[in-house]
Amino acid sequence: MNDFKFWGWDKKPRTMLRFIKPGDIFCVKLNDKKYIFGRIISKIFFGRVAEIFNYVSSTPEIEVEYIDSSKRMFAPIVLDSYTLFDRKFEKEADWRIIGHQNDYIPTDVDDVYFTFGEGAYCKKVDIWDNKTLISESEAKKLPKLAPQCDFDVKQLLKEYIKLE
Repeated sequence: MNDFKFWGWDKKPRTMLRFIKPGDIFCVKLNDKKYIFGRIISKIFFGRVAEIFNYVSSTPEIEVEYIDSSKRMFAPIVLDSYTLFDRKFEKEADWRIIGHQNDYIPTDVDDVYFTFGEGAYCKKVDIWDNKTLISESEAKKLPKLAPQCDFDVKQLLKEYIKLE
């Protein structure tokens, strides 16, 4: 049974970094007519690993049924959670935690890795922040461990939805 709690768009315009946790449901205002949604999967040293749902709405509200039936728009990414949710440095960016799934257990994440380092010091890290040494050639096949800001995420979204 999914145990969701929603408090909506207007309740918390800012969430302090230490309170952002796995299972948090977030909403992103793309423009005056489009909102997207996602969920925090885990916390790692560099930020929060998150999934973005393939659900777009004209309002900042999402029903449990949409969360349960949504797919990921693209592979999980690492968000710059400090900039997006806590400090909100980017004036045009509006990211808000709007709810939480208490019983959330990540699925389809066994093959999600990011990479950092160079040469003989390349490492891969999973969503639980476990690090493993890898070859440079293997590292080239993985996404870089670089927290994504609003601009970066919107660039990714352009491949999937029309933002204007």
